[in-house]
Amino acid sequence: MTKLLEVMDLKTHFHTGSGVVPSVDGVSFDIKKGEKIAIVGESGSGKSVTSLSIMGLVGSPGRIEDGKLAFEGKDLTKLSKKEMRKLRGNEIAMIFQEPLTSLNPLFTVGNQISESIKLHQKVTSKVAKQKSIEMLEKVGIPRPDKIFSSYPHSLSGGMRQRVMIAMALSCNPKLLIADEPTTALDVTIQAQILELMKDLNEELETSILLITHDLGVVAEMVDTVMVMYAGQIVEHTDVYTLFREPKHPYTKGLMDSTPKVHMLDEELVSIEGTVPNPLSMPKGCRFHPRCQFAMDKCVSEQPELMELNDNHKVRCWLHEEKEVNLHDLVKS
Repeated sequence: MTKLLEVMDLKTHFHTGSGVVPSVDGVSFDIKKGEKIAIVGESGSGKSVTSLSIMGLVGSPGRIEDGKLAFEGKDLTKLSKKEMRKLRGNEIAMIFQEPLTSLNPLFTVGNQISESIKLHQKVTSKVAKQKSIEMLEKVGIPRPDKIFSSYPHSLSGGMRQRVMIAMALSCNPKLLIADEPTTALDVTIQAQILELMKDLNEELETSILLITHDLGVVAEMVDTVMVMYAGQIVEHTDVYTLFREPKHPYTKGLMDSTPKVHMLDEELVSIEGTVPNPLSMPKGCRFHPRCQFAMDKCVSEQPELMELNDNHKVRCWLHEEKEVNLHDLVKS
């Protein structure tokens, strides 16, 4: 498949009064046409900042310090603000976590979708309205002509999220970035939104970058998974391999701390400790203060992202010489 987006050694830092915060520190991956890929990790791991960097929406005091973002061969970091505005919403679109804060309360739903279409597609108001209603219908909104004239506050959370998806897809983007698109929704609406995104991916061949902390959503939605911790990718593989045999202790911790239907009578396992302060990252492996398998080398030297095989990479010294089954290891 053709590479649509290439992220190479991306570094996005925030310059605060207390010091420099390396929110994204050397992240690399690519997304192919029609591919569904997820970034998972705890809050503060750098997932959302990665997506905002791609969109060119990192606000002050943050900025991209280094790296390359190539979309269809064009380096996004070299584009002007005007060129990024033309690209954003047209070829790359984003769905945010809370749709009520992303929709303008002073304008109707239809006005906001139509304006986006007119801006990028250069069509008349009549054509834009017709396309807006078609998109509202496509995302499963009943009585789309009535919703077209409604204000955001009069709609439910699930309906607003559908409106955001309709707006994001109104210009047929090649890449859709969804940042925690189902977090604020109840489980039945979550399932509907995920099913809708999968259908649109199959129908329009839209590539999807999903940002989430929910492993259930990951299992349902994507082909490839990247696990982020403290601004770095610590594991990168296909979704089946990740769930069957995670190779990084952090990934295993995330798996073990997820409730399982057949183990409801057992206590949940938690990952000891807390995410490190980004102003004072630990030396060596950033996960070592919380890792039950940590060795002397983990404390002093930071591991690179090692390639175990063609589709599995991991940032862990345990795999320096050979693959290790974490289930076979015992805490020393």
